Amino acid sequence: MVQEHGAGTPGAGGSAVSRAAVHDPPEPTIARTSRWTPAVAAAVGAAVGAGVFLLVHRALIDDAYITLGYVRNVVTHLHWGLIAPETANSATSPFNVLSLAGVTWLLSLGPGGVRPVLGLAVATVVWCALLAGWAAATARRLGRSGAWSAALLAVVLANPFVNSAIGLEVLPIAALLTGLTWAAVAGRPGAFGLLAGLLVLTRLDLGLVVAAVFLLSPAVRGWRPPAIAAAVALPWSAVSWWALGSAIPDTFVIKTLQRGFGDKTFANGLVTLWLDRGLLPLAVALVPAVAGLAVAVTLAVPRVRRRYPDAAGPLVGLVVGGLAWFGAYSLLGVPPYQWYYVPTTVALGIAGVLGGALLLPAPRPFAVGSAVPVGVAVLAGALFAVTSGDRPLPWDRPVYFGSWALPEEYREIGAEVGALVGEDVVEAPGEVGTLAYTCDCTIVDYFSDRGIAVELVADRTEEAGPVMRALLDANFARLDRDDEPLTAQWRLRWTQGAVPAGVTTWPTDSPATGPGTLYLERIG
Repeated sequence: MVQEHGAGTPGAGGSAVSRAAVHDPPEPTIARTSRWTPAVAAAVGAAVGAGVFLLVHRALIDDAYITLGYVRNVVTHLHWGLIAPETANSATSPFNVLSLAGVTWLLSLGPGGVRPVLGLAVATVVWCALLAGWAAATARRLGRSGAWSAALLAVVLANPFVNSAIGLEVLPIAALLTGLTWAAVAGRPGAFGLLAGLLVLTRLDLGLVVAAVFLLSPAVRGWRPPAIAAAVALPWSAVSWWALGSAIPDTFVIKTLQRGFGDKTFANGLVTLWLDRGLLPLAVALVPAVAGLAVAVTLAVPRVRRRYPDAAGPLVGLVVGGLAWFGAYSLLGVPPYQWYYVPTTVALGIAGVLGGALLLPAPRPFAVGSAVPVGVAVLAGALFAVTSGDRPLPWDRPVYFGSWALPEEYREIGAEVGALVGEDVVEAPGEVGTLAYTCDCTIVDYFSDRGIAVELVADRTEEAGPVMRALLDANFARLDRDDEPLTAQWRLRWTQGAVPAGVTTWPTDSPATGPGTLYLERIG
């Protein structure tokens, strides 16, 4: 338990200690009198999570449906792939798929059958409950009100990089990073190792954040956390390497070959892409991150660090790890997808909220202690509502959106395409997730057809330097490089120009791209 007051200076007598005891009650007293227990916070988180999912469930982005396609195939066929006929390895987050599959399978035991979207709804509630519960436990461990969990929950969910990618691994990242912080602050090496392993299983590259928090948290040092983390994460990597031909998802190759959207890359995307979508939404994501950076700078001061020995390392570690993630992705040269900014903004945001709770003066009485975090939560909620813009309720598209068609348009088109092509193979137009999920047909591109992905692996290996090439060769040592792409009888294309005669067409009208036409034509 952190004791901020009563430290005294050797040789200075007892006056400083006694004055602190009279004028500033020990912080743990505030935590003990707080009505915001972790259980209460978790209940609030669950309710908020349910409300957020009701708001966004019609606006799930295309990549979210890639995840849901994997989930449906795992539950229905114990099959790892986006489409039933083809094994693939394009699910970036194995843990997100497997956890959603577990929830979906349990729900399928009741009426209604296999419903991955319902599974996602339940998982969203659970992740928000865990996030809030862990945040409250951390705040109380720091001697602050558990109400700071409401502030963190609101800051995370108001972040447009998060709420525009529900269905991807964004909520597991936020919840598990909060849990990791609690474990580091509380000195729980076993829990830290478990959560670290789950984070790496969520995204292998989150190891950067995990390593930074571990190295800067004396309370969880030792061999146990790395050993437990390895026991959690390595089995999937071994199975994936042996059975799928790669220990890492094929998305590493796919996304690094994409480079960017024209001149817009991850490194400059905050300015060249997302700032163009509005200053306010970007500020909602970045202001808590900037607060986290300020917290890290403050806690790096030796005198301040000594005052908060349990909290300083984990909070600074979140910031260092989040910045390391940003630097690594900038060097990789990947496109500025909105969910790529989640690890950095969320890690720094957690540090900003919990660090702000720690560094602000401990208030008296407790009622005032709740006012500040609840005020932050209300402000974040209000900004969330404002940044929603002119969207209907529930949303028809998220705040950050870039597809050629609205999610509802793609769902309707996919169902019709499936009825038209039947058992035939159809080429995807360049966006495949929602179409594959709703057509329930053999629709192929590099996310669903491993034969296409094999060609990309060869391209990525060819252009790599000596070190990267050696790593890629080791990773793909068991890949079947003779796997050929499926032969398509149909192709889907999207255009804003002229459409060939005699094809089936569907109009689209996305705010991101403007009006266009998706059409289906026979090949040959």
